Amino acid sequence: MGLILSRAAQWTSCCKLESAPLNEFLVTQVLNYVENFVSRHPQEAEHLFEEPLQWTTTLKKVDFKEDYVISAIGAKSLEKDSEGKPLLQYFPPFVSVRTISQLSKLLQLAADRKRQELQACLEENRDLIAKIVGQRLVNTPEENLSALELDIRVKLFILLKHIDEKILNKFVGEIAKQVKLLPAAVEEEVEFLKQYCTEGGKRLLKSLRYTSDYEFPNGCRAPPWRQLLGEICYVVIEPCDAEALYITCCSAGVFLNAGLDKEEDESLYERQGDFYEDMATLLKRVSPHFEKNVRKQYFVEQKPRKSIHVAHVDYEIEKAQPKTPEEREWEKVQQALYARKKREPCQRWRNLGVLSIFGSDEDLMMSAAEKKRLGSKTKVTMKVGLTAASSIGLTASQRRRSIVASLSEEHCSESSSESEEEEEQTERRPDTSTELQSEYWQVQKLVKYLKAADQTATVLVLCAMMDLDLMKEVIQLAILDLGGLELLLNLLDTTDIRSKIGSLKILAKISQNVIIRQTIVNMRGLQRMVNNLDLPVKELQALASETIAHVAKFRRARRTVRIHGGIRKLVKMLDCFHYSAKPGEDMEKNLEVARCGASALWSLSKSSKNKEAIRKAGGIPLLGLLLRSPYEKIAIPVVGTLQECASQKNYRVAIQNEGMVKDLVKNLSSDNEELQMLCASAIFKCAEDKLTRDLVRSHHGLQPLVSLLSKAENKQLLAAATGAIWKCSISMENVAIFQEYKALHMLIGLLTDQPEEVLVNVVGALGQFAQIQANKAAICNGGGIRALINLLNGTNQALLVNVAKAVGACATERDNVARSSSLSASICQQSSDSDNLCLDVGPHGLFPRMLSHLQRN
Repeated sequence: MGLILSRAAQWTSCCKLESAPLNEFLVTQVLNYVENFVSRHPQEAEHLFEEPLQWTTTLKKVDFKEDYVISAIGAKSLEKDSEGKPLLQYFPPFVSVRTISQLSKLLQLAADRKRQELQACLEENRDLIAKIVGQRLVNTPEENLSALELDIRVKLFILLKHIDEKILNKFVGEIAKQVKLLPAAVEEEVEFLKQYCTEGGKRLLKSLRYTSDYEFPNGCRAPPWRQLLGEICYVVIEPCDAEALYITCCSAGVFLNAGLDKEEDESLYERQGDFYEDMATLLKRVSPHFEKNVRKQYFVEQKPRKSIHVAHVDYEIEKAQPKTPEEREWEKVQQALYARKKREPCQRWRNLGVLSIFGSDEDLMMSAAEKKRLGSKTKVTMKVGLTAASSIGLTASQRRRSIVASLSEEHCSESSSESEEEEEQTERRPDTSTELQSEYWQVQKLVKYLKAADQTATVLVLCAMMDLDLMKEVIQLAILDLGGLELLLNLLDTTDIRSKIGSLKILAKISQNVIIRQTIVNMRGLQRMVNNLDLPVKELQALASETIAHVAKFRRARRTVRIHGGIRKLVKMLDCFHYSAKPGEDMEKNLEVARCGASALWSLSKSSKNKEAIRKAGGIPLLGLLLRSPYEKIAIPVVGTLQECASQKNYRVAIQNEGMVKDLVKNLSSDNEELQMLCASAIFKCAEDKLTRDLVRSHHGLQPLVSLLSKAENKQLLAAATGAIWKCSISMENVAIFQEYKALHMLIGLLTDQPEEVLVNVVGALGQFAQIQANKAAICNGGGIRALINLLNGTNQALLVNVAKAVGACATERDNVARSSSLSASICQQSSDSDNLCLDVGPHGLFPRMLSHLQRN
């Protein structure tokens, strides 16, 4: 990676990465992206490097297993490029890799040594991006990139740049949490002193410049490992009557350093003198000309300016400012809420609005022009990380460990369904300073009163807090930063039901923020919510369940709920009908409790261990009972839970035995597309079994599935419907019924301009339809053969297997064999990637024989 290796990483004199925590963090981040790159960007992962990556490896020949050819002198991959050269070669102790896909596979072979292996790769390939995409593309100015043809190489370069910037932002965020730096004070003084570098009578200095033109996202120019020591940047000043001064600016002030290393063009960091308050004070000591003339031209017209050291001291004083007794008086709550005072937000809040170590890809893809336009606003605000207020209940070191751990925790999985979980990123929405000011002070005053309030006042403060727009991220982060989240969680341990309900109403909304979710788990908030599920207050149970549903979006949260007995309690809440002595309002409350409980189970069911826990707690019969209810809002989380659990055999059998297939078919005709999608997805998974396929047919579920194909704009629904049709068409009786509703013609029309998850299912269904003789000619005459052959250029393994089976099923017809052979030959001649089709395509060649073999199997 370019920036992180050249700007952020700390190197030894032997060109090795220092054994330092920040370097370990960098290597870990790069490793995470390499391991996930193939699944997210399969085409780019197969792109050939301009130069192979070579390094000294710790792997042995015995480590290379299948997919590699082992010889006496080493090993090489079975995968080759268009010239027949292997994509990976191993000649002990050196290894050479030519694609990211092969690099990812190599790291998998290294197992517990993968970090060591990747570090060796980075150390011996410091110009990593240049080797991957070529030096010429790396040197292309950013404004000229848009003019280039957007081929795979350019896409890969853009992806690598975005990953590079994203890791760098996280890296700087880690530093911001450990040390408080205010580069704005330095920048202000530099701009002030530059006024006196002009020619003429006002000239006090010859020149002033930074030693580095690169500015990190937090506004500092010092290398990250020096930022940990409080250093902000390095400046070279040439006075009119003295030699050049090499100055280090840090949070403690400024001092002279040892100058520049002429060979490396880097600062020598050793301090050579005393600390000074700011650069002007230092210049007065070493330059008589500056001291004499600066008094004549003293900035009478300039507004007062804080020194670098004073700015940092004021920042620390601001954090420790004691509260006045008047601020604690409850009578001033309303005035504090709605007063519009002319006050500026403090530094730590301005920081929260901009600096984020969880930045999204959209932020990183911002154009250079946009960054320049926003630079003047963001430069002042990108200062420091989390404040002292946000560490209430957690020490700073605990906070750092918890958030760094949660970064990797979000991407861990316990089952296959978890691996498909979306990566949660936070994004900063822009706010005007007026909105930011009023919202911040409102939350600040409410949190202050909440800390000192009695039982009645607590309820009033919670009501006032609920009047805020809790779905706005600035409000959510203000509650977190000012210690309000801990107070809300503490209220769950009280005996006052009104306080518990008020707290949960707020938590249910703000827990939709990923940072707050992680912090709730770190503060043991889930255990408190699980404990409240036992209380016989329906509104309290519903709110606790709904909050658990929002928080349980990552593995650690789901495991916490299971360990503390939450699944058993949530399953018990599904049994809502026997409570109702009165119809009407009481029944409505019971149904809301069941809905929230099912929503929580839906989030928890992404873990295989939780699926088993739900089954053992008796959840299947209760889910089946709720599925039969006429209430759509309950059916959605119930079916969502069932379709997650249907990946297990025992659940599929239970769904058949409990008679749920009939209800799933019934809901296919609902007007709610989300419910239709979930039902189709459940049928897709359950139709692996013949009994389910027969039940779908007997309950007249095939026609609704075909009708869903007309909703092509909803890709999730289309993928679920085509998957259900594919699995149901394994039974030839179902294929005959599908034909009555012209499903074959609709499936052929879906072979183009669809995402891969849809194409896999469509092609799989066509392979089953082609088992009937009459359908083979229909597929060929409808343009299906040409579309299927075109799909062979892809890289999705499941799609390629289904295409091969479908074409193989059609190839038993002589006309189809000839047509597919001619189409394959034509495509092979026209394709720019013809090595993907380097098979004998004659009527008796390898291609038709392979397909026939697949058909027989």
